[in-house]
Amino acid sequence: MQYPIALTRDAQGWSVVSPAGTQHAAGLIEGLSLADLIAEEFGLVPEPSRSARRAARNGGAESITDQPVASDPTDARVAALERTVRQLEHALSARVATERAIGVLAERTGTGPRTAFERLRGEARNSGRPVAEVAREVMATLSADAVPDPDPAAADGVH
Repeated sequence: MQYPIALTRDAQGWSVVSPAGTQHAAGLIEGLSLADLIAEEFGLVPEPSRSARRAARNGGAESITDQPVASDPTDARVAALERTVRQLEHALSARVATERAIGVLAERTGTGPRTAFERLRGEARNSGRPVAEVAREVMATLSADAVPDPDPAAADGVH
């Protein structure tokens, strides 16, 4: 049985609508992450397309550069669509960082992804920042936590 889960835009931002009800999300990245977590709770495993994964890995590097505003309506529409593509590529890239941060928090706290997401979202709301920004901070702590042992013999197990 397929459960409908939708991310919709409303006057307050974004909402995730599912059989469990409607939950508000402050931004697109937060909404995408929340929708994936809810889908997972219903046993659905969201799988991004190959092109979406490629765009996320490249950080949107394949996006088209800004063009001057055209007077032709068709050119203006193409420019608007190119701008939308760049915005979506950026959102996808930020979402990848958010998903990774959720995994890091879940592992550190011994909780599930949904609880880790709620913690990440709570921190973002408390500090008045986007979820993606807090997620980048979580990911930055990984490099700080991975400081190598100054004793080379310890790496070989020799003491």
